[in-house]
Amino acid sequence: MFLRSLPLALLLPLTTAAQDSLNIRLLSVWDDPSLPGSALYDNTYNGSWGYHRDGREYGIIGSTMGTHIIDVTDPYQPEEIHFIVGAVQGPNIVHREYKTYLDRLYAVTDEGPGTLQIIDLSGLPDSVEVVYDSSDLFFRAHTLWIDTLNARLYTHGGNTNFAIYSLADPDLPTELLVPELDVPWWSGSVGYVHDAYTRNNITYTNDVDGMHIVDFSNVNAPVLLGSLTNYPQPGYNHSGWLSDNGWLYAMCDETHNTRVKLFDLSDPNDIQFIDTIGPVTRINNISHNPCFQGDLLHLAYYYDGYWLYNVSDPANAQLLGYYDGSLIADGFSYKGVWGVYPYLPSGIVLGGDMQRGLMIFDISQALAVRDGLAKPDEALHVWPNPATDEVRIAMDRSTSERLAVEVIDVQGRSVLRATLNGDQPLDISKLPVGTYVVKATTNERTMTARLIKTTR
Repeated sequence: MFLRSLPLALLLPLTTAAQDSLNIRLLSVWDDPSLPGSALYDNTYNGSWGYHRDGREYGIIGSTMGTHIIDVTDPYQPEEIHFIVGAVQGPNIVHREYKTYLDRLYAVTDEGPGTLQIIDLSGLPDSVEVVYDSSDLFFRAHTLWIDTLNARLYTHGGNTNFAIYSLADPDLPTELLVPELDVPWWSGSVGYVHDAYTRNNITYTNDVDGMHIVDFSNVNAPVLLGSLTNYPQPGYNHSGWLSDNGWLYAMCDETHNTRVKLFDLSDPNDIQFIDTIGPVTRINNISHNPCFQGDLLHLAYYYDGYWLYNVSDPANAQLLGYYDGSLIADGFSYKGVWGVYPYLPSGIVLGGDMQRGLMIFDISQALAVRDGLAKPDEALHVWPNPATDEVRIAMDRSTSERLAVEVIDVQGRSVLRATLNGDQPLDISKLPVGTYVVKATTNERTMTARLIKTTR
């Protein structure tokens, strides 16, 4: 472990590039340009998490080289205060994931051979200490979860497929169960588990056949409570999260052009599909990780960024806002926002972007929309979108304003400028096919939105 502090010149301020957003504001981005990207997806960064103690707040993000601890107490000036070297490093690293329990950070990687690292955060901001760094239990895990009520660590994927460990001693985990080896019915019913959510010994798996609900209260005799293998827009079930109410479940299929699914799990033997949510006009859109915070559902949506919904009425979910910070054109790959963390006391939201780094969001405007304190249509509207020859542009659905318009390509270059009066269209016929950011300015404000130029 060694200490580094990133120069302020390397912190990306809000004004460096136009972004596509609604009711969510980017405060800052922490990034270290010296870090290498992965050979597979060119992602420098991967999983992220958060932590707070003694009035200070921290973001945690993984990279191809290790684990970065970022002080985000001042959300406009994030500072890396500690770096923990990964047991394996370099361009072959795609995945690192994190969870906290008490004052410990648990870190895994799915490339290797690596280790389970346990990091003592109780000395922050002055110090951190690696108290466990071993491959004795496993050397690869795709994701992990900690059932804090029962002091159990769950690992998913990797070389054990799925395993449960006791954290009775938080610094020295001990194996409780490897179902693939110890449970006769596991391979035929559940099989490979990519990710899972566990609360009070009940696990909701994301596996090759869909989702299974398993009760591990008696770790030596787990019970299959229910399963979900047939549902709308099926794909590769990647991740899921159970809401605070204990019955609403959000599930992400890591398959392009599928949406996030909402289910009622009140009866595990009769799981009910409620609805799908997510962007519908985005090319190749693909979700990655969800998380609930009361009636708020936070979604990491790869290329399409961070999306926020009010699901107090899940059959009529309300889009509160989004922030698409990626200037990478949508593709049939995996880039952009990996995960979000909304649980810091200040209310800021952390987002880990695979290429950009740790993003810090202000969602106060989105919450004002939820609470009826702001208009939900305060945004820049570009239509039709996608478009071929011309588009119309308006703020707050009003076409009466005079707008100074700039179109920016994925390289950050200004490719078109115009001044529009009222309902005057913008001619985009000469632009190459691709994804652009439209920036519109009046005397009072500037707004941005994304535009997709297509052929007929």
